[in-house]
Amino acid sequence: MGGDDLTTLQKIMAEGKKEFLGKGFKDASLRNIVKRAGVTTGAFYGYYPDKKALFEALVLPAVNGLREMFLSAQEEFDHLPEAAKKENVYDYSSEEVKKFIAYIYDHFDELKLLISCSEGTAFSDFIHNLVEIEVEYTLRFLESTGNDALTSGRATPELLHIISSAFFSAIFEVVKHDMLREAADSYIESLRQFFTGGWKSILNP
Repeated sequence: MGGDDLTTLQKIMAEGKKEFLGKGFKDASLRNIVKRAGVTTGAFYGYYPDKKALFEALVLPAVNGLREMFLSAQEEFDHLPEAAKKENVYDYSSEEVKKFIAYIYDHFDELKLLISCSEGTAFSDFIHNLVEIEVEYTLRFLESTGNDALTSGRATPELLHIISSAFFSAIFEVVKHDMLREAADSYIESLRQFFTGGWKSILNP
């Protein structure tokens, strides 16, 4: 691929991002993207079979990166000794939330596409995927530390799912509302304190 090819691809991606951010996936016009990028439809098809493939190319790297970062943090915590897990669970979560937010702001446009503009694509179940990871590792935490939250009836897998779903939905409000980073940090810290209080009432009543 020569330098000109790269420039053409960069133009298509830049105009695609603008079009998707402005109109959402469903209403975005391939004709507009091609026209504004200054290329022919034929040239576009040399790179992508359709607008869905372009959308995926814009969003997928950020999606995979966030999911992998989150999963590896969960795995890392899961491998700690039992005593360390019990002692550090809230501090560890706090650090991970900070990293999560930093990642969001490093890939803001791509995640904005994902959260607000992806109706009609496979990415609408992205948050659900993060929730499933979170619930799986919360159950592992309870089991590996001998916590009685489930056996005592203070929690059920369904409740864990609902809490986790509420937390991620709340986190991604920073993207939906285009919050400035400083405002987001303050909002997320309040959110973290709120959810930590709730978790403590379930895990350590």
